[in-house]
Amino acid sequence: MSLTEALARLARHRPLLIGVDFDGTLAPITDRPHQARPNRRAMAALETLARAPEVTVAIVSGRASRDLAGLVGGPAGVTLIGEHGNDMGGELVAHDGVDVLESRLRQLAESIPGSEVEVKQSSVALHYRNAEGDLEDHLARVLELAEEWPEVKVLSGKMVVEMSLSSRTKGDAISELANGVARILYVGDDTTDETVFQVLGPDDVGIKVGEGDTAAVYRVGVVDEVAELLSFLAREVEPGSETGGEQA
Repeated sequence: MSLTEALARLARHRPLLIGVDFDGTLAPITDRPHQARPNRRAMAALETLARAPEVTVAIVSGRASRDLAGLVGGPAGVTLIGEHGNDMGGELVAHDGVDVLESRLRQLAESIPGSEVEVKQSSVALHYRNAEGDLEDHLARVLELAEEWPEVKVLSGKMVVEMSLSSRTKGDAISELANGVARILYVGDDTTDETVFQVLGPDDVGIKVGEGDTAAVYRVGVVDEVAELLSFLAREVEPGSETGGEQA
């Protein structure tokens, strides 16, 4: 089945859950994370989809939800999920030990010119996209540091290593939203998105953005293609249409 056919079939089902990663999926990867801006066409499509009855739309990111909200502007009806599923929008209490992780990673970052430390409620990340020197060596040093904390989960993304004190994943967050009922469309580009692709059922649709091994059945190349497929789905899922469509 082609991707277009799969999306058209999915559009007839209610309830429907649409989950989309942010960096590299809705917004091109940038050298400076705070400079990322979402594709306007993709965001317009998500807001259209969010107005449809029994359709839930979520942007799922490794970023803190407050930072994500600042970048996407609080789109109407769209749920924002931060910190790889750990931040579902409620009151989030910082995990014990984050301050220690931050201190050690900042010490390490001082010896890696161009690297940046990002602190969240449940994790600390070292971005080394702009770092000078041997990138493989930088990664090895972060992983060596992580070995000091058996309770820490290491998340390796695109030029970033995150040390998390939470066991939750993006897959956990999407499964919770779907509640065993909704069909799912999920689109993502990073290794952390694989936790979603791995829990999708045979009637769900997973789309990997870009290169790399994946459990997703479908693949597109760039952010503009994501905007195109979301726009297509928005046309198929008409707001105000009768619910209770294809259930099988």
